[in-house]
Amino acid sequence: MKARDNGADKAVFVTAAGYQEGAKTVAIRHNIELYTVRFDEDNLTIPPLASLLVQENPDAPPGSKPELTIGEPQVVAAVDRFRLIYLNGESEEVPSEQSQMGYYMLRTLMRSERNLISFVEEQTIWDLGEGQRLKFSKSFFPPTMLRPPDEYFFAAGRIKRVEWEIVGTKARIMSGNVKVDPSLFASQVIYTNALTGESLTFPQDRLPLGDGKVEPGQFYFAYHPLIYYRCDAIEGSMVRWTLVESFQAGDLARGRFTQDIAWIRSYIRVTDSKIVSRLEKRFAEYEALIARDRG
Repeated sequence: MKARDNGADKAVFVTAAGYQEGAKTVAIRHNIELYTVRFDEDNLTIPPLASLLVQENPDAPPGSKPELTIGEPQVVAAVDRFRLIYLNGESEEVPSEQSQMGYYMLRTLMRSERNLISFVEEQTIWDLGEGQRLKFSKSFFPPTMLRPPDEYFFAAGRIKRVEWEIVGTKARIMSGNVKVDPSLFASQVIYTNALTGESLTFPQDRLPLGDGKVEPGQFYFAYHPLIYYRCDAIEGSMVRWTLVESFQAGDLARGRFTQDIAWIRSYIRVTDSKIVSRLEKRFAEYEALIARDRG
């Protein structure tokens, strides 16, 4: 009825949960397509759209070839959330998005120049099952000073307690003489027709979510990995971008590049005013860095 009321030519349902037989019967009767979607974690790729930062091991033998190995899936303990309780009773959360959390857990310093991740690493965890959660906390007497690398997500101040949750999750351990942030790897997306059983597989970068329009001076993002960009100019068939915010391997990566306009459907306009405000400030900071270097 919704499809008919909106004058839709075709109705398609997609779910990760599957369908009851009654739903399939109705779908066949009304020519509605049913699909399930899942992610193939065994075939990981780095999308061509990703702005990639690779760090080499300075202790590797001179002239050695870059090596990166991804192990088999296993259950590991991962930080799911990290909460900061200030002396005045207010609290803030470290951002939970993977690349953002990694950056702030490494770069936020407390007493004796310890970072936040060091408190997590003190806990010995054995036989954590997939999906199992554990809660931890640490209090400070007297309260200690918290110094984040910036105050875009949470403020500097005196902290009286930190709280965090650990969850058992499937992961694949990386090893080698180069370092690439795990958030850059994307799994294949598998769509299966629930009525015919036919499956279609796509890399995530082949499923653009943008509307195919970009405007100079506006901010955009790519969803996987989460990276924010500013469209600086459109020159014929090319777009000039500034990579404004990308957290990789514990660092803030920024830069500029030119790209064929055919890729613009992979960029999504940032409409959240709070995020736009943050990106405007980061862009101004980057402009100041470039001007200082030129000077």
